[in-house]
Amino acid sequence: MSDDDERQTKLARPTLPASPDGWRGDEHKLQVMAAQEAGLAPGQTAVDLYTEGFKRGITERDPADGAIVLRGRTILKMEELEQCLRPMLRFLRIGGDAVRMRVHDGEFEVRVAAQVAEASASVQGAARSVLLMWIAGGLLGWWMLGVSRLATFLVWGITLIFGAWSLRRGLVSGRTMLAARMAVGLALLAHEEQLILPPGGSSGGSGGAGRGVA
Repeated sequence: MSDDDERQTKLARPTLPASPDGWRGDEHKLQVMAAQEAGLAPGQTAVDLYTEGFKRGITERDPADGAIVLRGRTILKMEELEQCLRPMLRFLRIGGDAVRMRVHDGEFEVRVAAQVAEASASVQGAARSVLLMWIAGGLLGWWMLGVSRLATFLVWGITLIFGAWSLRRGLVSGRTMLAARMAVGLALLAHEEQLILPPGGSSGGSGGAGRGVA
């Protein structure tokens, strides 16, 4: 295999360095058992732990292409992983052509295209709010134009700046929300079927997919 082929096969790494305290199967079991002894629902506790594990492997915006990237471990092949994740993606209204998956050496990567992340409901709501804000600021400035030109420019400038800030904030929150929902979806699959698991730490972690953790 050439160097170029190897680079294309291997998975991209998280933006932040891998954490040495990544998800571990033995710690997962102990925490679920402790929750059960404390009277908490073990199933919900397990899902919450899986969710936190998958969140550690998220890159909300890949510098290369702006995609949302989620990572984990699996014993599935590429075709099996695609089939396993298809219902979750359909529920989240993410088209198959907007998602790319890769599997390499027991690890998987799911990449959601930037245009999908920036077209979520929260982002569209922020865009509508900013549009209304700009229209209102424009009309107010136009009405004040006959009174004070300086006041008009101030209103237009403040409206443009605040609108741009609100739009950027909406984009960021929309990405965060979509990434979090996908982490929950992966966590539910990990708890039900245990064919996928959160990414381990830099040392690899213990508890492989399919071993039957709680």
